[in-house]
Amino acid sequence: MSVTLCIALLVFLTGSLYAQSAGSSSYVYYARLDYVLSTRFATSILIGENQVSEITAPPPPPGYDLYYIKVTFPGGMPDSIVPVKYDKAEFIDNKVFSLMAYTDTVKLASKGTNAAVNFDITVYYVRSTWLRLTEGTVKFLIEEPPPPFTKNDLTVKLSIDNHAPFAISGLKGPNEENLLNLEPNPDAIRVDYKHVELNFAYLELGEYSVILKEGEDYVLPPSYIAIEPPFKEDTIQPGSAKRYGLGQVKGWRGIGSIVIIHTIAPLSGRGGGDVEVLGELVDFAYYKNEVVTIKAASFLIPNINLKIYIKAYIVFGAWFEIKNNMKNSVNVMYTNVFIKETGNWLPTGVEMIVRDSDIKDAMAAYLVVQAPSYGKITGIKTPSGAEIGAVEEGLLPWGSEYRDVRVFLNEAYIQVKAFGNVEVGSYFFRIDWKPITFRLVDEGGSPIMGATVTISGPVNASTLSDEKGLASFRLYKPGPYSVNVSFKGVSVAELRLGSIVSELIDVKCSVYRVSWVITDFWDKSLEGAEIVVKNGETLIARAFSNNGGTTEVLQIPGGEFSVQVSYKRVSKTSVEQINNNGVRKYRMDILFEIPLFGGIPLTTLETAAIGTAIGGGTAGLAFSKRKRMSTIEEVALEE
Repeated sequence: MSVTLCIALLVFLTGSLYAQSAGSSSYVYYARLDYVLSTRFATSILIGENQVSEITAPPPPPGYDLYYIKVTFPGGMPDSIVPVKYDKAEFIDNKVFSLMAYTDTVKLASKGTNAAVNFDITVYYVRSTWLRLTEGTVKFLIEEPPPPFTKNDLTVKLSIDNHAPFAISGLKGPNEENLLNLEPNPDAIRVDYKHVELNFAYLELGEYSVILKEGEDYVLPPSYIAIEPPFKEDTIQPGSAKRYGLGQVKGWRGIGSIVIIHTIAPLSGRGGGDVEVLGELVDFAYYKNEVVTIKAASFLIPNINLKIYIKAYIVFGAWFEIKNNMKNSVNVMYTNVFIKETGNWLPTGVEMIVRDSDIKDAMAAYLVVQAPSYGKITGIKTPSGAEIGAVEEGLLPWGSEYRDVRVFLNEAYIQVKAFGNVEVGSYFFRIDWKPITFRLVDEGGSPIMGATVTISGPVNASTLSDEKGLASFRLYKPGPYSVNVSFKGVSVAELRLGSIVSELIDVKCSVYRVSWVITDFWDKSLEGAEIVVKNGETLIARAFSNNGGTTEVLQIPGGEFSVQVSYKRVSKTSVEQINNNGVRKYRMDILFEIPLFGGIPLTTLETAAIGTAIGGGTAGLAFSKRKRMSTIEEVALEE
């Protein structure tokens, strides 16, 4: 009983979205919401000699993906069967009880003879979404799943990253009722500070509200060692109540308590009532209330009827209170759970050290790792060199005790002490990290090549975007990250990623697609004009006009820049604000060109000076034409 509940606590502890303006100072956190559908059926097959049989999952319903397939053998897998293809095998006392695969197929073979095998197949499908977290509540609607599934096949799980400064403090149902006070079936609701799991075989459809608290006190480490001192016992008299404190252990953080209430007594009609457990966050974990009859060989000794009553809770927080509303006294067993952060996160996983001084006073101790959703734990190496969790998990024989090991996607734990059995030293949890890729696009949606993407946080790194605008990182340390994108030395985008909800993140940057049309005084296009855009002394862009007077389209970061336009011997510099896409017209002060040496452009001032020297004819003509074109010129300048 105690081992099961201890592990339950550890399991529960383990278990465009980026629409924010550039320069946002706060991190944005999300909860992942998984809708999981399952179907289970029993079957049997006959595997011939030297044959391999495939067990394949049916295709997923619309909107869902295959989560995993599980093949369970009642009583254990027969010795005549060899598993050929699978990802995980669950052991109990050195015997395989189930095989699991994240793909759609499990393969079995026989050991040289015909073999009949009975098993149950459970197939899980998943649909995931993300909910932005704010202090107060986060709500989600549960509707009837697609046929042939019903609500009885649906489980919904909400998960918050450990590093997010949010904690779950309550849960309301469709009628605004506080579900954690109602104590439905223990399988209906499972809850801890970072997870809620709802089984709709016991719950109604509708809108659910998860109550949240926000603050740095609610940040939990992604890797830690958990210890449980020996159980304490007490008795609570009928009609009375007792409050218990978590206590303190120097260097450790108290996370909660495991509370077991039990009685066993001769059956009596004077019984009745129930027991209530209060606390900061209470998870009703187990319940049994039944009559057991002990029979003799004959009526020489009449039957003995006993009433067995057991309730178990996982209570999070610094205290819990037990109210005995029964007509008889009840017995209480409880232990506290303390955690301490440990672990060196590396690109290939996390190394965790267990020292005897950490666990010498504990009844049980575990190492726990909860990676972000983009990291998959693939196995655990123990100090003795044993590989555990890669393909084997469950209750494994360990000297005179059992060692509990669980690995599922991005979460894992391994027991490092069970009563007198201890293994201290260095453990390594191998993790396969999916790269997180940023796709940079300008205001027109085109990729940006050559931008510098800088990641700051638990991992600091920088790289350049490729021709597709992609820049990838392996963010192997959990935590919030800041992202800065600079293009040609100018900051064009910033993100604050509290939660990473996708392996591909689109980043729209303040980069604009700009070209210039260069003309002379008479709006005649100029071929070969050079345009240079600078930010101080830093070159932003350079281009030349074609025979239509138009430059190529340039990607230019947003901001204020000096723009110099040169045509042969004439040059002019101005300051321009770049804040939108489009074609910009630039009229040069060139009145005409003298057709010598490839053309010598003359400005209006130079032409006027020449005209004065020869009698003013040319100047008069020029200004006469300018007067007639003044309206057109103003429109062009306005453009």
